[in-house]
Amino acid sequence: MNDEVASRYVTSRVLGLAGYHVVEASSGHEALSLADEHTDLVILDVRLPDISGLEVCRRLKSSPRTRDALVLHLSAQAIGPGDRALGLEYGADGYLVAPVDPEELVAQVRALLRLRRAERKVQALSQEVEHQRRLLAMTIASAADPMALYDATGRLLFANQESASARGARGVVSPGISLEEQEAKDPALVPFIRKMEVALATGQVQRGAVLLETNRGPRHYDFTLSPALGDDGRVVAVMATARDVTEERSAEEFREQFIGMLGHDLRNPLNALSMSAQQLKRRGNLDERQGPLTERILTSAERMDRMIRQLLDFARARLSGGVPVVASDCDVFDVARRALEEMRASHPGRMLMLEVVGDGRGSWDLDRLEQAFSNLLANALKYSPEDSPVRMWGEADAQGVVLRVHNGGPPIPPDELPHVFAAWRRGSRAVQHESKAASGLGLGLYITRQILLAHGGEVTVESSSGNGTTFTVRLPRG
Repeated sequence: MNDEVASRYVTSRVLGLAGYHVVEASSGHEALSLADEHTDLVILDVRLPDISGLEVCRRLKSSPRTRDALVLHLSAQAIGPGDRALGLEYGADGYLVAPVDPEELVAQVRALLRLRRAERKVQALSQEVEHQRRLLAMTIASAADPMALYDATGRLLFANQESASARGARGVVSPGISLEEQEAKDPALVPFIRKMEVALATGQVQRGAVLLETNRGPRHYDFTLSPALGDDGRVVAVMATARDVTEERSAEEFREQFIGMLGHDLRNPLNALSMSAQQLKRRGNLDERQGPLTERILTSAERMDRMIRQLLDFARARLSGGVPVVASDCDVFDVARRALEEMRASHPGRMLMLEVVGDGRGSWDLDRLEQAFSNLLANALKYSPEDSPVRMWGEADAQGVVLRVHNGGPPIPPDELPHVFAAWRRGSRAVQHESKAASGLGLGLYITRQILLAHGGEVTVESSSGNGTTFTVRLPRG
């Protein structure tokens, strides 16, 4: 905008040749009427016939329609340092002294418009970030489960409404509270706080459980702590989520207590049945029909006794935090050999092999290890063809013992492999006969793992079509 026709023409011509669309105005009021929200840049003379260019700039910057328009002052008269400073104070984004070189004018316009494009990108990005932030805040706030966000120091940044509701009047979920303050004011959160400290220190996901007193009485919560890492690998925040599992826990505890009581109460009548059948067998004089029936009773009683022992072991593992073990000096390879011999006697015609290397002596629970090895051997026999050998081999060193049980049957399906040691699961491999599948409760491998864990060891499995299935037991020396 300039009141000199020749000057306006030159400026418009230069910018037009540079590819810009130019609209001319001869006065300040005309410029204000022409400018709108689509105007990117106003080139403005300071001295105008009606109002000052400074005032035009001020009005452009103060109007909601034109406040985002850039203003470049171009003047041949107000050219002193004070004039330039005054123009910038009124909101101008640039100041040039006329006459100006055409190349400099175009370069200045391009620089200002690049700035405008960058500002718009930043604004759009900021709006998107703010939109995402609001969505995240709304999602967390309305989540049905307790959720909270902590910073890298363990200070609470945000907790949703469900977090407050879960603790009621007993809880402290005020933003800004530290872990130390939470522990002092809410001691029931100590297991949660200890896991939070580990998550902050290691950057690894942590899981745990707490029992909290709430307005609805005692409630069990399972929680997960998920650290967020920065580019340098350090923890920048931790998201804490929890789930009320009170009903599930109550139902599970009832089931496990019921199983334990049932297994215990079944042993007495089963022992009476087994002893009666043994007495009949010892007395002799059984005819051709009575003899096989007595043997069948004894065989069924032994299988039922194994099932009951598994039920009791399961109940102990779940209700007492693990299978109890009583360690004593023994040779783990002798234990494995005895378990294999018993399996060989009960499975005539099957090929079972044992190879061991090293010193297998240590401090372990002999009976529990024999139970674990028997479970692994029984599993291998169940899931392999009748003419396929089952191999057991072990090796020992100063740190401990490694023992493997292998069968060449069909592999465990990949979707079943992660759940092999879960309770109440039975395999579905092709060679599995229905009679064999019906003979177990799906607790053998679960109890085996619990026995190994109680010894500070572990049991793992590998299975493929080319190499068969191998269970590996690792026992540290006691």
